[in-house]
Amino acid sequence: MVTIKQIAQRAGVSTATVSNVIHGKTKRVSPANVEKIQRLIDEMGYVQRMGFRVIQNGRSRLVAVIINYHKEFEETVLSDPFYGRAVGCIEHRLRELGYYMMFYSAEDMDDIFKVAMTWDVDGIIALTFSRADGEKLRSRIQRPVVSIDAHGERPEHSRVTNIGLDDAQGGRLMVEHLLKKGYDQIFVCAPMDYGNDRVRWLGANEAWMQHPELTEGKKLRQVIMGVSQEEREACYRGIARQLRPGRKTALFFVSDYLAIEASSYLAGIGIRAPDDIGIAGYDDISFAGKFAVPRLTTIRQDIRGKAERAVDEIVAMIDDPEYPAREVTLPVSLVSRQSV
Repeated sequence: MVTIKQIAQRAGVSTATVSNVIHGKTKRVSPANVEKIQRLIDEMGYVQRMGFRVIQNGRSRLVAVIINYHKEFEETVLSDPFYGRAVGCIEHRLRELGYYMMFYSAEDMDDIFKVAMTWDVDGIIALTFSRADGEKLRSRIQRPVVSIDAHGERPEHSRVTNIGLDDAQGGRLMVEHLLKKGYDQIFVCAPMDYGNDRVRWLGANEAWMQHPELTEGKKLRQVIMGVSQEEREACYRGIARQLRPGRKTALFFVSDYLAIEASSYLAGIGIRAPDDIGIAGYDDISFAGKFAVPRLTTIRQDIRGKAERAVDEIVAMIDDPEYPAREVTLPVSLVSRQSV
């Protein structure tokens, strides 16, 4: 690797002069030396080492993307294609705006706080954080923080922007669709009764209450599956035992990942969608419309739009310390396919 010292020797100047040119501090460097050094940088293929560079205006141009996962959720959170796509879109948008991304994922919030305070980042985009932890992170690092899909109650004087969805509307849209399809019992399936999972259930229940003409003699039920794969599979077996001939049953999962997992498991024991059971999801990940068999009916969110909005908000907060934190609620829509 070419060093500053080697360029200085070729140019016949000090290493300090070369460093000043590299970092844009050329007021005390002659135009002839600036031109010579820049030419040698190109000819010799010098690459700046990011960890040691001196950044103009005191900025690192580095944004951390942090996922707080819980150990028992590894198979759903870290494997869910939603997160891979979201992180990829965040990185692409940051690069477009001249920033670099550092990615970190951990279960322990104290570990996350420690790492966030160690690195010289301009801001943080946080996924799967509680609102309380997002506020705590903001206070500790004294840098802008933007959350994606934060859960919990928003503090009155929040300093963290959150990019979320109209999750209640998503629940309403799906239950209305399933009722119109003639399903007699609808199970809303989630790992836990908390955060966005609960909001989606509340929206589903609201739609049920608003359509008495379609719900008479029918059943809507919330199913809390648990967080481990063993618990979820036990739940699928329990649902299978409740199926009755002549009664149309639909399962509405709070994520496409879970819906596809359930569809695969049930097919393995001879219960297939949509002939024996209806299965629907939430998110419209790429697998839902391309690889799921049958193709999955779901609630679509604009994953790219959400990721890009998070980046635009964090950059605005970095550029303007007075830029206010806000709650951004993005719309959702129904996508009807073959699984119901």
